[in-house]
Amino acid sequence: MDVLSIGEALIDFVSRERGATLVTASQYTAATGGAPANVAAGLAKLKRHARMVATVGDDAFGRKIQHDLEAIGVDCALRMDPDHFTTLAFVKQGAEGDRDFDFCSGAHDFLLPEQVKAEDLQQARVLHYGSISLRSAVSREATLKAIALAREAGIVTSCDPNWRANLWPDPEQGRAAMREAIAHADILKISDADLTFLVPDCGTDYASALQAIGFKGRLAAVTLGRDGSWYQAGRRTGQVPSPHVQVVETTGAGDAFTASLIDGLLNYTMDVEGLDDDTVRKLMLRACAAGALTATGYGAIPSLPDAASIDALLRMVSMVSEQPAE
Repeated sequence: MDVLSIGEALIDFVSRERGATLVTASQYTAATGGAPANVAAGLAKLKRHARMVATVGDDAFGRKIQHDLEAIGVDCALRMDPDHFTTLAFVKQGAEGDRDFDFCSGAHDFLLPEQVKAEDLQQARVLHYGSISLRSAVSREATLKAIALAREAGIVTSCDPNWRANLWPDPEQGRAAMREAIAHADILKISDADLTFLVPDCGTDYASALQAIGFKGRLAAVTLGRDGSWYQAGRRTGQVPSPHVQVVETTGAGDAFTASLIDGLLNYTMDVEGLDDDTVRKLMLRACAAGALTATGYGAIPSLPDAASIDALLRMVSMVSEQPAE
């Protein structure tokens, strides 16, 4: 197994009316989502063996999640909870394709420690998790158990903490959960917006912000939307641009970035310290291309790219950049 992903799997209802509020929107696309599920799906589309550990409702939406993930090759270890409905997320699109969320929380908060198997962590090369699974006591216990087993097995930990205001009535609890998730990470992907939520006055001093939140891992990527990504690999830092695309909506773009980055690092046995500067930069450029492609469609998983699509976009970008100026 390449990657064990643990956390929320849910249904995104994505508004198809750009600029409409959730009060006025009337047309939605229903798509399987949840950040850890999106990462597992992105890795499966890149031909990696990814297993998803999550709790969903024993209902039509829970079965849709399993169907959609298995259809693209994710190895599902889902618990169908008979007592809680599958979590639903309602996503509003801004005029620029940016998003706002509202949630109907349910089964994702009931990830159980017994769903985390030591043998899975011993077989995996990477454990990927987020911060939303630290929201409830029982799912927090399950997530921290997975992290502890990963440490015992000597495998790499990857984290993408997300701030969702509707899931955390107390912002300080949300910050604490994100910081706790980050403290255990070897590989960190975090958006500039989420980093600013944690360190409000950081500006673009991302290195100081990472130090302030307690990141001590091997590689961090701060995603900047259309401006690409800043990264820190050990003591090395850099920034890469993102390809410009026609944005439809951005759900899952960061998760595609994460999946591509993990996929690339797996090709080098997750040995960040052994990578030269050019290789690190190429991995970041490829991750940005994966994120950009995901933003060209509705819903994360249907829009996640395969390797051929990423290669084609990078070739196109290279051809454009090589054209002589007039």
